Amino acid sequence: MKVKKEDFGYNLDAIQDPEQKKFMESILGAMADIVNKATEGMLTQKDVDTQFDEINGKLKGYDADKFDQLVKDNEQLREMLKKSMDVIEKAHKTPNGMEMISKFDERLNAMFDSEKFQDFVEGRTRKSGAFDGFSLKDIVSITANGLDGANYTGDNLISRQDNRYFSKYNPAKLHMRDVVNVLQGDPEYPTYTFGQVSSVDRNIRYVTENGELPESAFSLKEVTANTARIGTHLKVSRRMLKSRIFLRSWLLATLPDRIYLAEDWGMLFGDGTGENLLGVANMTGCTPVETIIGTAVVSLAAGTVESFTSYNSGADTIIEFKAAQPDIMEGMKITLANTGVSAANATFDVIKMNDRQFLLKGCAYSSSLSTANTTSTVRHGAYQSIAYPNSADVINTIFAVMNYAQYSPSAIVLNPITVNTIMAEKDTTGRNLGLVVGNNGVKYIGGIPVIELTSIPVGKYLVGDFINAANLIDYTALSVEFAEDVDTKLKNYVAVIAQEEVIFPVYMPWAFAYGSLADVKTAITAA
Repeated sequence: MKVKKEDFGYNLDAIQDPEQKKFMESILGAMADIVNKATEGMLTQKDVDTQFDEINGKLKGYDADKFDQLVKDNEQLREMLKKSMDVIEKAHKTPNGMEMISKFDERLNAMFDSEKFQDFVEGRTRKSGAFDGFSLKDIVSITANGLDGANYTGDNLISRQDNRYFSKYNPAKLHMRDVVNVLQGDPEYPTYTFGQVSSVDRNIRYVTENGELPESAFSLKEVTANTARIGTHLKVSRRMLKSRIFLRSWLLATLPDRIYLAEDWGMLFGDGTGENLLGVANMTGCTPVETIIGTAVVSLAAGTVESFTSYNSGADTIIEFKAAQPDIMEGMKITLANTGVSAANATFDVIKMNDRQFLLKGCAYSSSLSTANTTSTVRHGAYQSIAYPNSADVINTIFAVMNYAQYSPSAIVLNPITVNTIMAEKDTTGRNLGLVVGNNGVKYIGGIPVIELTSIPVGKYLVGDFINAANLIDYTALSVEFAEDVDTKLKNYVAVIAQEEVIFPVYMPWAFAYGSLADVKTAITAA
């Protein structure tokens, strides 16, 4: 959240002189701008000092006595910023609010400074060289005030031409691991066995003081997720090893993103064969939202009704099924037929009491209602519910459909071309609808972050609860090592090896959906 001038707590209403009040507003605005730019990493400590000195100079020049307290406050604010900027440089806040402090730069520096690496660069090793791996998962920037960047005097920088020599890894673009809970694996267990939900019966009711509580149940099937190894290697000239500034920046900017793109693909579309992960789009239970909306959720034959019970003095009716119907949700529509009462052969809103009982509001109770002959069809409430829907209506409907029980969408995956098409949508007067909102480089639709991947086809979507319904386990964190053999020595290069090992358990496949935006639009368009 950005700091505003009002946040400094100065009451400008008490200032009677308009010129003085305008001057103070400009000063507070400048202070807020410094704080915001500093916290976003756009200013160095030297920049902060310079800009605060300019503000204090203006205050003293205008009326030193009157603004003496504000000058003192500025000095305190400056010191607070100095202390916090070291943390800001090392912290990268992900969209789900978790701050992760990186150790990669320290490990990378230690490797470059080590005697073993220097011997490796100079070719003084007697056998193949290899170095301890270091984590790449939370890379931060290095400024002229830190590490060896201050010693670099050239002006040809791989990332940007200022005193920040190495840019943050992934400052804006999201990967799947940014929206899923990432756990640390246990080296002793290369596989992960867990219970995956296969059926539920939430039979919860009101009972008398001494009445017997109904039984609820759920079924789990045992699933084992194996460790998948993801990685690559690059051939690097020995001459490049001596170009320390370039090599470091290039490693930060290239390797992690390439590995995580492959990881993204596996988590979404892997087929589970060979060494591939099993992606959510290929799991049983991952159903397209257009199928949920456009077809009957359940169709129940005669004989499936346990009972009809009077409710609200007979104005309404409770229908109870013999078996649990967990797929029937609030907001759906149930159509009854062959009930024996003509008024009950109609469509009603679903008001769910538990997985077996549903309140039919407005369906007057009759003892003639037939449990033996009644059939029912349940459709989603979003079916043909919106006139002239746009892309935001389509995606927000997807989010609404995928909100059930304890699960709700935490991200949506779209092709960048799809996102661009949505961003370009206009009203009948040619004004942009602004359906996609950006914040700190991350795009959002309906308040949900968008992950842009070219591996998903244009016009398709994949949505789900990546926080509660799945985990990503880092069995071996992403690491980098340098190695050589006889062949590389003959050709004067070394191999840079980057790899990781991950496990991807999905506990609730039904919390995910993969389908077509156009088909969802057809399903929700009012007839």
